[in-house]
Amino acid sequence: MNYTQYFHHCLETRNSFLCTGIDPDVDNIPAAFTKDVQGIYEFVRVIIQATAELSAAYKFNLAFFERWGWRGWQVLEKLVSEVPGDILLLADAKRGDIGNSSKFYARALLQELPFRSATVSPYLGSDSIIPFIEDENKGAFVLCVTSNPSGRELQEHGANKPLYIRTAELVQGLNQHKNLGLVIGATKPEQLLDVRQRFPSLPFLIPGVGSQGGGIETAVEVCRKNGLGLINVSRGILYPTEGKFPDNVRKSAENYHQLFSIKDDK
Repeated sequence: MNYTQYFHHCLETRNSFLCTGIDPDVDNIPAAFTKDVQGIYEFVRVIIQATAELSAAYKFNLAFFERWGWRGWQVLEKLVSEVPGDILLLADAKRGDIGNSSKFYARALLQELPFRSATVSPYLGSDSIIPFIEDENKGAFVLCVTSNPSGRELQEHGANKPLYIRTAELVQGLNQHKNLGLVIGATKPEQLLDVRQRFPSLPFLIPGVGSQGGGIETAVEVCRKNGLGLINVSRGILYPTEGKFPDNVRKSAENYHQLFSIKDDK
């Protein structure tokens, strides 16, 4: 299967747009786990066991592994090798560099590691994106409208055409293999709806739901319009405020899985 076919397969298998974000912070993991890289490994293993039947994708935030140096990379490699094959593996790396450097970043994530997709920064233009999408079996999500408040300082700049619209135009123009999408935060629903209306065929990766307060209804609506999207929840699944671990993780994932169902049962 090429990337688009595989993406559809993962969504349809779970009947949900749910992407579980893997952001393992030792300051937040339960006390039963050691506050070191081994504790991170054991914690994430339990998270995957509790949520694998419900998650169409896992978004591994590389910062939470890179902070441990080579030991973190070892743990990351081991964890991604244990994820079931019908779950899309997404490297949240936010890479973005000149062509030759970007080529090696892409090789590291999409060849040496079993990730099928990665997040990419567009600030250096098409040179930073193309190496991630040359293989039609791999893909990328390009930062467009991020969920953090200060993203507006650059992304909405431009009187006649904000930068985020120009970014989406660039992505659409590069999307020959249909393996490119956009990162659009649920915390900015007006932009989310605007970009969906202008670019109906591009898949979205939507962070910001849950602890960041992004709206669920708008996120689900824009995914259902083309049947291709991922809605990410990280802290809301990894660190539930009530219940006993890991049953509370499973319950939280079940709730989001139902909220993000592909078919509208209303």
